[in-house]
Formats: sequence, structure tokens, C-alpha cells
Amino acid sequence: MSTNSNKSRKSIITLLIAMLMLVPLCNANAQSGEDEFGVWATVEASKKINKKFKFVADAELRTYDFVNNVERATVGAKFEYKILKWLKANVGYSFMYTHEPEETSIKDQIEDEEGNVFNEYNIDHEYWTIRNRFYLTASGEYKVGRFEFGLRERLQYTRTSSATVNETKYRYDLGMDPILSTEDNEWIVTTEPELKDAKHNLTLRSRLSVKYDIPNCKINPFASVELYTRLDEWKGCDKVRYRIGGSYKINKKNSISLYYLYQDVNDIDEADGHAIGFEYSIDL
Repeated sequence: MSTNSNKSRKSIITLLIAMLMLVPLCNANAQSGEDEFGVWATVEASKKINKKFKFVADAELRTYDFVNNVERATVGAKFEYKILKWLKANVGYSFMYTHEPEETSIKDQIEDEEGNVFNEYNIDHEYWTIRNRFYLTASGEYKVGRFEFGLRERLQYTRTSSATVNETKYRYDLGMDPILSTEDNEWIVTTEPELKDAKHNLTLRSRLSVKYDIPNCKINPFASVELYTRLDEWKGCDKVRYRIGGSYKINKKNSISLYYLYQDVNDIDEADGHAIGFEYSIDL
């Protein structure tokens, strides 16, 4: 076997070991609080149309509760245009099939004659929904020595389709005779379908990244921070996503990346969480 092949194998093994060592730590953090932990896997294929245009297709699968449950499956495509050597723009579309977990919401709080306080609540059962996303992106890169700094601005519009969900309502009956009632039959429990209206979301995603070219090494470490700002309902920054990892170029057409990700979410529709990610890219 050639020396280059041995170096390539060692580089891949080093990258895998370094990232997989984060799994126990991240899983422990996820179990100690309310944070989720998952695995994100992405495959991307690109084809140059000419010197300026490129077509890119991708597919992604996300899990939560480590790999026990699927959170989202996505397929998408985009057209990329090279404006300048350091500046690119693209327009794209993603189709997402998303799992919405069971959700409990407190509807009212009541007090009986003995001073006992009860929360009346609803439970929305888990369901799947469809999201359609359109986006427009501009990204630039600037090199300083062996460092490469990047800034990406993405404007995305997401429409979540309406869905019919089974909803269980728990209501406490104050009118029952306490002598005849039991703890079980004091509650009026009903389950019926509920229509979830379609949702619209216009978001600006701003990502600052840095890469480093290690001398005589095919592994390039990178880190990034990304801010999500809702524009249709002004809430300021409602999500921050941090990412650190490394990429390895197998050859001129194939490359892989491994990374650890943490996102801090200020949104009731999504939980804070950790993830280990894997990306494979191929130029056709």
C-alpha cells in the first residue's frame, strides 16, 4: 500500500476518533437536563454547469434521543452562482418531513373547596408534518495566512402545512360529589382531532465561520456560530447554533466532514440540543 494511502487512512481514523470521543460527553449533558441529543447525516452531490454556475442536490436525516427517533428527513436542491472569486450566491428549495413530538400545555388552574390546586391541560399527540422551504443566500470568504474566514447570510421562508392531530383534554370536575368520586373519575378526559393551522416563518440566518489549513495535513478544522433572526414576528435572535469539527478531502471529487453541534433555542417549537454530524460531499 502506498504512503499516501496510509496517511489518508490515518487522517480519517484520527478525525473519526476525535469526533466520536465527544459522544459520551454530549450524551451525558443531554441526559442531565432538558437538552436533546441527536445525529445529523447529510449527503451532497454537486455538478458544475459552467465556470459560474453549479447545481447542488442534498439529502439529510436528523435523529433525536441519540438514534432512537427520527426528527426530520430533508431533500433539496439549489443553483449556485460565482459572482467573484471570493463571493457566491445561491437560490434553493428544501422539502422536509418533520416529526412533532408529544406536547403538553397548561390551559387553566383551578382550586377546589379544600384548597387543592389542579392544572387543567391538553396533550397534543405526536404527528408528522410537511415543511416547504425556499431560500436565497450570499456568502463570502477571506483568507488571512492559513486561516479562512467566512460570512454567510441566508434569507429563508418556511411554510409548515396544516395537520390534524389527536388532542387529549384533561378537565377537573368540581361539581362531582366528593364522597362518590375517586381520584380517577374526578377528571373528565376526552380525546378528539384538532386541526393545526399552517405556519409561516421568514428568518435571516447569519453565520460566521473560520477554517484553518494545517501544514502537511489533510484534515482542516473549522468552527462557526450562526444566528437565527425572525423577521415576520420580531423577537430578536431566537436561535444560536454553534459548530466545531473537521473536514477531510479524500480526493479531488470526494470529501467528508465530522462535527459537534449545539443549538440554544428561544422558541417553544424546538428544544435546545446537541448533535454529532456527518457530511459526505461528491463532485460529479
